Amino acid sequence: MNIVLLKNRSDDAPIIVQQKQIMKYAHHHDLKIDTTEIENSDSTLELEERKEFKGFLRSLSKNDHIIIFDLSTFSNNVEELVKVFECLLTRSISIHIADANACIHVDSKPLVLLDLLVKQREFNKKLDKEKAQGRPKGRMSKSKFDAYRPQVIELLENRTSISEIAKILHVSRTSLKDYVNSRGLKELVKAKATLLQSPRQRPLTLTKAQTAKECSLITQIIDQPEGLHHEL
Repeated sequence: MNIVLLKNRSDDAPIIVQQKQIMKYAHHHDLKIDTTEIENSDSTLELEERKEFKGFLRSLSKNDHIIIFDLSTFSNNVEELVKVFECLLTRSISIHIADANACIHVDSKPLVLLDLLVKQREFNKKLDKEKAQGRPKGRMSKSKFDAYRPQVIELLENRTSISEIAKILHVSRTSLKDYVNSRGLKELVKAKATLLQSPRQRPLTLTKAQTAKECSLITQIIDQPEGLHHEL
């Protein structure tokens, strides 16, 4: 299965940018998009605390393909990226990075992944320098509506108006509208619909499979099943 993973971010890569690049990549490589997942975890959380993302990792099957915009979709931290790639590759899951026009799979040369990680580290250093100069990146604050987010997205997918959603949830229409706009939820829903309607061509297949193994991230999920849920 070919799965798109979008990340609701506060940097210079909003959903619409991620969507366009992923669609371009999928079309160029004749990739059929089967489903789209969206993560909205706080960017300040460490990998081990991102239950939503770990739940996504747990849901994947051997030989799946993940399509992301860039490595920051997984994490900005290089050490965390290594853990994620290890977790995926040991289960023969391929990772397509649209912005880099690259695919990492079980047969990839180590230098290919190393080059991507080095570039990510250099990018992180650049961001740190900008922050030191007084230009910090924005950060998404928590909201009481976060608890309703999956339901709001589902209702938006069914073309329910903001007013109707507010009535269903018994909340203020104005506050709900502000939340939907600040989180870009309409854009998320539109992106998912557009990606799933993209031209469906033959999916890529691996020529070699390795024995699936459990990584530490997934093992922790088994120990804590109550904290898992899919956004869509």
